[in-house]
Amino acid sequence: MGRLLAWRLASNRATNEDNGISFITEIQVFEKGTLNPDLNECEKAAAFTAAAMISPMSELVASELEIYHLGQASLALWPQWLKQLNCLQHFHAHGSLVLAHTNDLGELHQFQRDLDFKLRDSELQHIANATPPYQLLQNQQQIAFLEPNISPNFQQGLFIKNEAHIDHLPVLGHLIDQAKTLGVNFTENCSVEPNDEALKDYDIIFDCRGTGLKETGFRGVRGEVIRIECKEITLKRPIRLMHPRYKLYIVPKPHHQFVIGATEIESEDRSKISLRSSLELMSALYAVNPAFAEARIISQETNLRPAYMNNLPRIDILQSTHDKTIIRINGLYRHGYLIGPAVIEQAIQKALLWQ
Repeated sequence: MGRLLAWRLASNRATNEDNGISFITEIQVFEKGTLNPDLNECEKAAAFTAAAMISPMSELVASELEIYHLGQASLALWPQWLKQLNCLQHFHAHGSLVLAHTNDLGELHQFQRDLDFKLRDSELQHIANATPPYQLLQNQQQIAFLEPNISPNFQQGLFIKNEAHIDHLPVLGHLIDQAKTLGVNFTENCSVEPNDEALKDYDIIFDCRGTGLKETGFRGVRGEVIRIECKEITLKRPIRLMHPRYKLYIVPKPHHQFVIGATEIESEDRSKISLRSSLELMSALYAVNPAFAEARIISQETNLRPAYMNNLPRIDILQSTHDKTIIRINGLYRHGYLIGPAVIEQAIQKALLWQ
């Protein structure tokens, strides 16, 4: 959120896209760690430990309508912003595929029923009445048409067309490069609080510290991902696997790499990934295609996603001890890439109104 916000503010200032943005004369980003941490570094921003799926419809089943609406707005914003960043090639709008093993088809059918129930909400009724939001895949041939490398053991699924995913690591790098080109200053390995003396001369302080925030009703939610490389397999879109105990996803990345992870673990433990989790995640890969057995493990990562108790994002306007405006953006939970651009737009509008 911090680097995306810094780039957006600088971009708006440079192109005069927003009336009133000209009050910004200097943008400084204070980064707790390094701007480009190694994949195996233990503690880093949650944005690095992610799959970067832009999947508002898939997430609708287990989240509030607010997340869906923010996700839809971000789905439209991401290609526009990535085009401005000169890296539109990292945006892939190929939809999502939801699958289940034969023994777990009940989970897939329950997912479909839950999605249909959510779509009956009065705010979403127009979607259900228009073109079908998903396609029911009823045999292996239909699945293979979309993803030829999926094992023939999968016989049913859902294809959710209007979703996307992002190559997040290159995009994070592009954000830094473009922000620097636009005059943004970055200070690495510098942990500051909004009330620190070092910030007293800044007029607006955007607080995007994620789990660096410590207050009642705020928590970190553990996430675990494994990045592998397999030149024998090609996937075009994210694959979600339904299971009674956990929900898994496999997301293709550049250079024949894939990120596989599970939805969430209610724990603030930052320790290394467990043997059990590793086996479950990698077994899912093998089930999708046995050729994954020869994949090479690039990294195994854990991190904490920042969340309030309702798992919804918040933009709070506060005052610092130096009587400066603090705009706190936090609680994006596991929806950072899904809702990030829309939340950024809201935060900028609040800053403009506050001025």
